[in-house]
Amino acid sequence: MEKLSALEKKYIIIEENLKEQATFYMEDVQALFPDMKQASIYWNLSKLVEAGYLKRVRTGVYAFNEWKGKTKIALTDDIKRVQEILDESGFEYFISGLDVLQRFMQHVPEQYPMILFVEKSAHEEMASYLLDGGYHIIKPTEIRQQYEDAILSGNDKKQIVVYDTENFDYEADGIAIIEKAFVDLYFSITRNGYPLSLQELVRVYQNLVRLGNIDKKKMITVSTKRNLQSDIRLIVETPYITDAAMQFAAILRKEE
Repeated sequence: MEKLSALEKKYIIIEENLKEQATFYMEDVQALFPDMKQASIYWNLSKLVEAGYLKRVRTGVYAFNEWKGKTKIALTDDIKRVQEILDESGFEYFISGLDVLQRFMQHVPEQYPMILFVEKSAHEEMASYLLDGGYHIIKPTEIRQQYEDAILSGNDKKQIVVYDTENFDYEADGIAIIEKAFVDLYFSITRNGYPLSLQELVRVYQNLVRLGNIDKKKMITVSTKRNLQSDIRLIVETPYITDAAMQFAAILRKEE
């Protein structure tokens, strides 16, 4: 217990000084404990990883474990308002897509439709609550058209894309896990015309991988629920696919 208490004290010092950094280096920690030997720094960091306080991104690079999952998600006022409205309904729901992933984006759009999953049997009732709350409901199959129409007409109501679901396996406290949020945003962009470029989504994915915030195997599992496993598996395995194989697949697609 004494050793754990000592670890906690060190963790508090590290957190207070480095909490604004997505990742930090062993040298950053060493600067906080100038009298401690390098071997001791590594030992303490290793113990903090084992205890779940930190996670090792790669050799010598660490991140706070709170960056995984929803703990560090900064919800917008609109999303908080949506939560307040739906919490009173008593039905199940969860928020997904860009609102969960925006901390991994370089440029967050000023306007974008929120992505919401609601209990299938309660769709009409939950939609009416949101309409009464001043939100504009968009059908998943009409995202691009309704979004563009609203922009052209000057309608400044916040838009919500509402998907029905009976599956709440990949959410916690009304927030989709990272892997689910990515798959849902990918689906909305590639299948429903959601107004975000694929290039921006690629940057999101690169940041997720760089920061060690995504479980690729879990993402493939999640993608099967949307019948996207072929797409997501290709994304995950692209670094290991040879140029020859990519060229072969491109030729094959043209001839089919």
